[in-house]
Amino acid sequence: MSIIKYGLRLSSITIDADGSPSGYIAWYNHSTETSRIRTLRPSIKNDRYGVQRMEMLAIYFALADNQRQINRIANNQKKKQLVVNIRSDSKTSVEQLQGISEVRDIMLQRICAAIRKLLERMAYMIIFNHLERARNIAGLLLEQRRRKEEEKLIMHRYEKYYGSLDRLQGLMVSPYELTTA
Repeated sequence: MSIIKYGLRLSSITIDADGSPSGYIAWYNHSTETSRIRTLRPSIKNDRYGVQRMEMLAIYFALADNQRQINRIANNQKKKQLVVNIRSDSKTSVEQLQGISEVRDIMLQRICAAIRKLLERMAYMIIFNHLERARNIAGLLLEQRRRKEEEKLIMHRYEKYYGSLDRLQGLMVSPYELTTA
């Protein structure tokens, strides 16, 4: 995507990031149409900052995992200013990275420091934006993963209780095979 602003041609990369308290973080790069889901240690239940820590870690890994790709695109630019748009559905995390809100948790301060350290090595504009949960592709990827895991658990319980599906299918009769007298 290219935008012309003040005589400069701006090229942008958009990356969605999302985190889950169950220990998963995800990002989706709209420019390359690539994504990644990482498994981290889940946050402690009822932890005051657990969800926000996962959201902030998702932003960190979105930047870290895409850094090589972003650098390659930036190096290929001629007279273009590259803008990297990191989007998250965590308004608090976005406001903290924008410097609008204060980071109160020690662990979150460490994560923010690691993000800032990454940003120092990037010679292009990074913008943090908030977006609705329903529009966050990374969040949708996490939701899809959660559903698949629930399906596996249900199937495992079903097979454990009723036996294997192969045996069950052998017992099933198609309605078309039934004959009426």
